[in-house]
Amino acid sequence: MKIINLLIVLLFNLIGTLLSLCYNYQWIPREKGVPITYYGLLYFCFILISIFILNRIKQPFALIFLGVRVGILISFVFSIIGPLLFHPIAFLQMHNNIFLTIIIFLFLSSLTTLNFIIYPAVLLCCHYSIIAIQKLRSKIALKQE
Repeated sequence: MKIINLLIVLLFNLIGTLLSLCYNYQWIPREKGVPITYYGLLYFCFILISIFILNRIKQPFALIFLGVRVGILISFVFSIIGPLLFHPIAFLQMHNNIFLTIIIFLFLSSLTTLNFIIYPAVLLCCHYSIIAIQKLRSKIALKQE
C-alpha cells in the first residue's frame, strides 16, 4: 500500500509541475525565466515535503493552510537562490533595501509559479485519492471474506 501512496504523490506532483511550468513559460520568455533544473529541484523538494505532510496531517483544511505556506516559501527560496548563485555581487548591489527586495521576490515568485494554488491542490488530490484507495481496498477485503 505504501508503494501505491508514493505513486499517487509522484503522479499528482508531476501534474502540478507541468501546470506550473506551462503557466510560467506562458508569461516569461525561456531565456529570462527560471532554468528547468531549478524546477526539477523545486518539485523534488515538493515531493519530499508532500510525503512528510501527508503522513503527519490528515485534516483537509490543515493541508490547504500548510500547502499555501509551503508553496509560497519554497518558490521564494528558489527565486532567491538563482540570482545569488550566478550574480551574487550584482544582486546585492542592486537591492539596497533588503526588506522591499524580499517582499518583491516573494510576490513575483508566487505569481510566476502559482505554487500557492497548485501545491495545496496537489496535497488535497493526494489526500482524497489515498483515502479512496484505502476504502476501496477495505471493501474488496470485506467481499472476499
